[in-house]
Amino acid sequence: MKRTVEIEDDLDERIADIREDMKNDFIDFLKDNKDIVEFDDYYQQQGTDNIHEIVDSSTPIHYSNIDDLYYLYGDEFEEAYKNAGIGSSDENNHKQVAIYCYLEEQAHDYLRELEEIFECNIDDGIDELIKVLEAIE
Repeated sequence: MKRTVEIEDDLDERIADIREDMKNDFIDFLKDNKDIVEFDDYYQQQGTDNIHEIVDSSTPIHYSNIDDLYYLYGDEFEEAYKNAGIGSSDENNHKQVAIYCYLEEQAHDYLRELEEIFECNIDDGIDELIKVLEAIE
């Protein structure tokens, strides 16, 4: 007997949502801190905490979604988990933690992109930098 199983793959949407939330957070920070001259000022004041909040809210909580994503991307999730060096992979919620680690890696990659955009455009002023960021989809 053969069975066909449908698996929901929403990983790309989760990553896109993380990127959008991070970008919007950065824009809000720039609007409130027009005197910023170093990207590290953003990172130190709120970048790290916001990444954790954004990634946490984007990590799946339903077993079916966790299992679906893990089935499709388990190797990538496991690599991110090992890179994070946070456990022994015997936690009850190991799959969810591994997904979180992967999403966090993606968030930090995007943070580096935001830093590059900042560095390339800060000389034109905060208002121009904000326009550049708002134009990114």
